[in-house]
Amino acid sequence: MALVDSFDDVKNWLSANLPVVVGIGVTVVLLTVFGVSSWLRRRRQLPVPLVRSSSSVIAPEKALNWEPLEPSYADRRSSVRREGAPVRVVVASSAFRNGVCDGYVVDRSTGGLKIAAPVGVAPGGTLQVRAVDAPDTVGFVTVIVRSCRKNHDYYELGCEFEKTPPWNVLLLFG
Repeated sequence: MALVDSFDDVKNWLSANLPVVVGIGVTVVLLTVFGVSSWLRRRRQLPVPLVRSSSSVIAPEKALNWEPLEPSYADRRSSVRREGAPVRVVVASSAFRNGVCDGYVVDRSTGGLKIAAPVGVAPGGTLQVRAVDAPDTVGFVTVIVRSCRKNHDYYELGCEFEKTPPWNVLLLFG
């Protein structure tokens, strides 16, 4: 009979404290629902393991050339980059031994050029650039060197236009 008496005591306590019992019950239900939904959401976001085959194995030297997953500096440019074939240019500067050298525009945008040249120039220096195929009426365009990087047997000069040239002159660079 002790069990029946204790059951009656619990029943009387629950009926006397009904708001507390309902609050505890609602809290338990909500925590359970939120916990399960959070677990399902995390489970959907877990990466799927990749199955490697012998054809998907990448040589270590190629793996070093992969692009990073986060946006690179080039993706955050304020000016539009234009692709195209390399364009031969004449690069003039007082820093060069003969005053001029040949180069190629390998990348271009409305804000500047990337020039492949046989001679390196310190960042901050200025150059005069003119397309080889430009008509005689088109003069040199002044660019400021922002970066200089050695790449095998030539230098890549990242240049910014001192003043953006007209569109017809920009098109001469490719």
